[in-house]
Amino acid sequence: MREVAAATKKDPLLREVYRYVQSGWPGKVSYGAELAQFHNRREALTTVGDCILFGERIVIPAALQQRCLRQLHQGHPGIQRMKAIARSFVYWPSLDSDIADRVASCEACQAAAKSPPSQIPSCWPKPPGPWHRVHIDYAGPVEGAYFLIAVDAYSKWPEIIKTASITSFATISILRGIFARFGPPVTLVSDNGTQFSSEAFKEFCECNGIDHVRTPPFHPQSNGQAERFVDTFKRSLKKIRARNVSLEEALDLFLLTYRSTPNPALDQRTPAEVMFGRTTRTIHHLLRPPAASESTAKDDFREYQPGDLVYAKVYRANSWNWIAGRIARRIGNVMYEVVSHDQRRLRRHVNQLRRRVASSSERNEMDQHQFPLSLLLDEMSLTSRQQSPSASLPTEPASSSAAPALTGVQRAPASSPASSVQPEVQRAASSSGSSNTQQTQLPRRSSRTRRLPRRFSAYRLN
Repeated sequence: MREVAAATKKDPLLREVYRYVQSGWPGKVSYGAELAQFHNRREALTTVGDCILFGERIVIPAALQQRCLRQLHQGHPGIQRMKAIARSFVYWPSLDSDIADRVASCEACQAAAKSPPSQIPSCWPKPPGPWHRVHIDYAGPVEGAYFLIAVDAYSKWPEIIKTASITSFATISILRGIFARFGPPVTLVSDNGTQFSSEAFKEFCECNGIDHVRTPPFHPQSNGQAERFVDTFKRSLKKIRARNVSLEEALDLFLLTYRSTPNPALDQRTPAEVMFGRTTRTIHHLLRPPAASESTAKDDFREYQPGDLVYAKVYRANSWNWIAGRIARRIGNVMYEVVSHDQRRLRRHVNQLRRRVASSSERNEMDQHQFPLSLLLDEMSLTSRQQSPSASLPTEPASSSAAPALTGVQRAPASSPASSVQPEVQRAASSSGSSNTQQTQLPRRSSRTRRLPRRFSAYRLN
């Protein structure tokens, strides 16, 4: 305090203030800027010895102000704490501004200062169309693998490529494949990874006419489109793989689900719908009834029915030829299954078939396969008589009067229908001479040799 009193006597401004405080402030006098600040606080100014007090605070002369600031700044308390300490002990008119300048000029305080308040986020401008601005970033490692993620800012369409290397050349190779499918974008946004800041990547972007924008270092919010998707991808991958699903299958399932899910940022449309103008088909579409297909049949549309005779193309040794066959069944609108002459089953298009006319040998074979109508009639007639009481007759040799009627009939095999018909015919013929009430007139029979159809040959008893 003694040093302050000595410095006050030497300070011309404070000597004048001390005199005014002792004798009173003159009225109707214009004071200078520095003296006016004390004049405005004259009611709170007092003197103790050779010192001036402002309330309970001692007024520090100009010669001791920097020394006082150094003392207040010990421990680097910061601006607010320094002001709080100073307002309890010392005063001079420019005390607050001098404290702020002192802290601002301290390198230690500035090196450890807090970040300034965050500004309101500045959004990226909306792209004019799909694949105009693409955000890219790497995710991983997951089981030693990395994933290059590319997200379209307009449609939110994601592309995820698994890779074991994240070098510049590996990144360029992956992006070259993506751009081959969708074309290079106008703007490509990435962080400051070494693979994105290399000269090779810069040359790749220039050759494809891409405006490469790199975000500020350690500021992931600037590439929020890719960074947010990386977080979504990692969490979804962890959930899917909880069911012991492989990494590749989980990746495909995630992409299918994400691309076909309505997005609130797209007015509840799916990324596929915005990207391609249509929705991708998923398993959920099976819940909808199928749409009725329009018939496109033409007048000259060829159709075949089962059993139709056709020629079918057979291919061998870089050539083809026609073979005879028969339609077995229809597979689709234009697909048929054909049985060839050597019992091979062929699947052929309608363009590989043409109609065939049966040959004479085939017609004869078809006739032989048909069951005689007269034999069927006899079988039906005799069966009905066997079921009636009057049909029970004693077994006798055939009379001579019935012999001419059976002259042209040969003995059929025991397993054929004719073998069971012939004894009944003989019994009916023998009973015609002895009974006038039960006469049976035999129908006229053919002299053709009766044979079993070939389809019964497997059941024939030798």
